[in-house]
Amino acid sequence: MSELERGSTPAHTPPPGVRTMNVVRWLLFAGLLLLAVASTVSYVQWRRSESTSHRAAARYHCPMHPTYTSDRPGECPICGMDLEPIPVGEAAAAPADSHGVPGLTAVTLDPARVQMIGVRTARAERRAVGQRLELVGFVTPDEGLLRQVHIRVSGWVTELYVQRTGVRVREGDPLLTLDSPELLQSEQEFLIESGGHGSAPRDSSGHAHESGAPSAARRRLGQLGVPEVEIQRLEREHLPRQRLTLPSPVTGTVLERNVTHGQLVAPGTTLFTVANLSRVWVMADLYEMDLGRIHVGDPAAFSTDGAPGRTFRSRVEFVYPTVSAETRTVKVRLTLPNADGVLRPGMYGKVAVSARASQAVAVPAESVVRTGEETYVFMARAAGRFEPRRVVTGAQDGEWIQILSGVAAGDTVVASASFLIDSESRLKAAIEGLGGSSATAHGR
Repeated sequence: MSELERGSTPAHTPPPGVRTMNVVRWLLFAGLLLLAVASTVSYVQWRRSESTSHRAAARYHCPMHPTYTSDRPGECPICGMDLEPIPVGEAAAAPADSHGVPGLTAVTLDPARVQMIGVRTARAERRAVGQRLELVGFVTPDEGLLRQVHIRVSGWVTELYVQRTGVRVREGDPLLTLDSPELLQSEQEFLIESGGHGSAPRDSSGHAHESGAPSAARRRLGQLGVPEVEIQRLEREHLPRQRLTLPSPVTGTVLERNVTHGQLVAPGTTLFTVANLSRVWVMADLYEMDLGRIHVGDPAAFSTDGAPGRTFRSRVEFVYPTVSAETRTVKVRLTLPNADGVLRPGMYGKVAVSARASQAVAVPAESVVRTGEETYVFMARAAGRFEPRRVVTGAQDGEWIQILSGVAAGDTVVASASFLIDSESRLKAAIEGLGGSSATAHGR
């Protein structure tokens, strides 16, 4: 029986030369791949060499139009200014470390130019920073000396003795007179319960006894806000009145008047707000970053334009536990005596707090350049070289500012004319970043 009859499949034999063609095909693919890699590397090296030779050729630039460069001296075709030499041998970009500042680069200035723009340097040093902290404060009434005047019966205002706010009143001075039928009824009930004419109430047998009813009626009058002098008059004269004169509970200044002549007032209405201003508060705003520098008991002084030449000394009495969502500040409170009334609610001024200082690296505050996105200084090197350095700042104490990172003690920084060096650095970074490719002149 043959193999086909047995149901088996005969083995397939590839044509001669197939394996050789497969090897040749893979060799051709590998060669093309190597050629592509070599072409890419060669192109990158060529671009780099072209850029280097191009930059080497552009030796002059226009100080007003940094994108225009040339390989020979002359005038700028845009503005007509003389081209200036591009300094040779400086870094082409900002440092790549964590202290580099984007958009800036190191610059070298000759001594004459340094002197002309008034560059002054200073050394970073370790010193006590944070000894004095200046805050903005405003005067407010002492909340413990505020009094609100209420009435607990309804009625009409028939007399108003305080016509305007800002009036000073003494304790017991009349504020207003109220015509109240409800008060008249309560006083009549008091007289009835007390025996009509001051005699003690009697039982069914006609014998007088102490039932305690007058004291209960008296308490009701007190709960209605009837002054003690009016209750004593009622006990003495036995004549009920429909009108009640409301006296001031304290000596002070009327800050609020919420009632007018003829007005109907109801129980719970705030009629007046009276404040004793012999002692006031000063509330100061403290930023979150300075929260750890101020503690209760630290010496403080308040000064205001409303009292020129005077300094009101106190201590930090309280640091509030909450942060304002609008201003991101914490309130700090001082208490000041104000017997002469010089300090008035609403006055603004400066609060100088003797905060707790700490030893830290500090530089002159004028050295620090802030752009909103970056904070940096310029390091002064030898031969008129200035390098931008990113820094992290901390507390500021007068003319010195704390440096948390970026500068070490002993480093030399630019202390004045930083904005001029900043302009030079940005100009040079723009020239080197663009390479002058858009407006380079060769052989003009």
